[in-house]
Amino acid sequence: MRSMGFANDVEMLASEGLNVQGAGSGEGNVLTFRFQWEEQSRAAAKEPMLELRWSIPVVGLHFMWHPAAGSSRKLRVDWMGDIATMTAVSAPVMSFYSEDGVNACTIALSETQKEVRWNMGVHEEDGTLLCRIRIPLDTFTGRESYTVSLWRDRSPVRYETAIGRVTRWWEEDCGLRPMPVPEAGRMPMYSTWYSLHQDITDSKIEEDCALAAELGLESVLVDDGWQTDDNSRGYAFCGDWQVASSKIPDMAAHVERVHRLGLKYLVWFSVPFVGRKSAAWPRFEDKLLWYDERLEAGVLDPRYPEVRAYLKETYLSRVAEWNIDGLKLDFIDQFYARPQSAKPKEGMDFCCVQEAVDVMMTGITDALRQRNPDFLIEFRQGYVGPNMRKYGNLFRVGDCPDDLISNRVGMVDLRLLSGSSAVHSDMLMWHPEESCENAAIQLENVLFATLQLSVRPGLLTEAQREMVCFWIRFMKEHCALLQQVPIHALYPQMLYPLVWTAESGEAIYALYAAELAVEPEEGLSRIIIVNANHGSELLLRLREPGTFRVTVQDCRGRLVSSGEQVLQGLCAMEVPAGGLVTLER
Repeated sequence: MRSMGFANDVEMLASEGLNVQGAGSGEGNVLTFRFQWEEQSRAAAKEPMLELRWSIPVVGLHFMWHPAAGSSRKLRVDWMGDIATMTAVSAPVMSFYSEDGVNACTIALSETQKEVRWNMGVHEEDGTLLCRIRIPLDTFTGRESYTVSLWRDRSPVRYETAIGRVTRWWEEDCGLRPMPVPEAGRMPMYSTWYSLHQDITDSKIEEDCALAAELGLESVLVDDGWQTDDNSRGYAFCGDWQVASSKIPDMAAHVERVHRLGLKYLVWFSVPFVGRKSAAWPRFEDKLLWYDERLEAGVLDPRYPEVRAYLKETYLSRVAEWNIDGLKLDFIDQFYARPQSAKPKEGMDFCCVQEAVDVMMTGITDALRQRNPDFLIEFRQGYVGPNMRKYGNLFRVGDCPDDLISNRVGMVDLRLLSGSSAVHSDMLMWHPEESCENAAIQLENVLFATLQLSVRPGLLTEAQREMVCFWIRFMKEHCALLQQVPIHALYPQMLYPLVWTAESGEAIYALYAAELAVEPEEGLSRIIIVNANHGSELLLRLREPGTFRVTVQDCRGRLVSSGEQVLQGLCAMEVPAGGLVTLER
């Protein structure tokens, strides 16, 4: 790499053979860099690349948060590989914080569409965090300049606050306005995936929907299986998107019957895949980014206008024909170029895959919202960045069946990143013989998200049914407080053992680890603490003493005790596993 100079302490570099000039300027948290080059040198360079590089002393900096961190919050080392971000892969933000959750440095980029390669790790030689951001230029055909802004926030605020500032920066200064969320997008729904997988029929769906409505669920998401008679869970038959008549003989009539039960209807589509056994295969087999032998399916190349038009028209025609209320658009993260497919070909009108994805998804979203302003579009964790929030309004935790910790971590990570967009849990499932307490704790681990349930309602025991009804009522009654105010989450390095929201004198705390004390904010008139673990004793540390009406309920909402108590200092309260206590002044 060849250095061009500094903006504040950030060094600007370019790869060898790339004739680039650069200048940087900064104000507040934002540094802006403008690069200029000769197109001839960019085209001739073997691997044209721009780079920003700087160092941070590793002082009071213990852990790392980024959207794809999963269960590991450890600091990386500078010799580790890159972390990539682009339109449908993660999001260009990283936050470094202290053990007590105070921001040390939060870093973000205005480039939310094209590929960015992040390498931020401890430099062993001097104990600094070496920060490198590289932007490949191989898809910048026809351009001779590029401007990008770097966000750096080193203020000693909570890490949640620092990440929230990035989200607002993308929205307000970078112009990435999210798709609005209708009320239905925050109401609990039934999903057919874990409960039925591909073994679906109209009668099974309608039977489940009738019972789901009694539980308080307000939508159904019909997942993979409606489009094929093949139940092997592959993608060889994807691409035509015609209903398998053996499963659903009349889709429009079926959807209308579900609507009469009071539920919205959403349908799954695998966006990029066209299967080898589909009727569409001959039309698109030479318009693929790549082919997966195991899946027997190829990934469509959106740089062809014919591909974009086909997908858009498919969704619009199915939505109009069936009168459905939403789509789950899956596997969008598969839209990326591999070396053998990177170069543009005849018939394409884009060089960059990510630019083509943006045009395609913007066109699809705009057309669907023009037909129905309250249309619902779900994306799955992984493709959750600020560009994706333009195209969709529901963001679901990635698949983690029966895994309450992954569901909780995914929920909090999405809440921190997603601003006003609705965050949904991964679909909840459990064995029919599971205890009511264990099933309840699964629900409580996604308390601050929209619930997706994927247990067949008819298989619930009476106790499980009572429990599910109670928590669905609770989630709906407290929807605004649970879902629409900023979330607080202690100890992300310990996978968020205590999470809460508070507004207008009311707070809801979820305690996921026994023996960790809850310390409510001052000035609260109503405090709800959910004992979302298997302990039977809850520790409460009050900053201000007072007389409270204390109501304890079990995991099914049944009253355990109620009465006035004077509470002060550190208090131990008996609350059943999976139960809750409400304190009112």
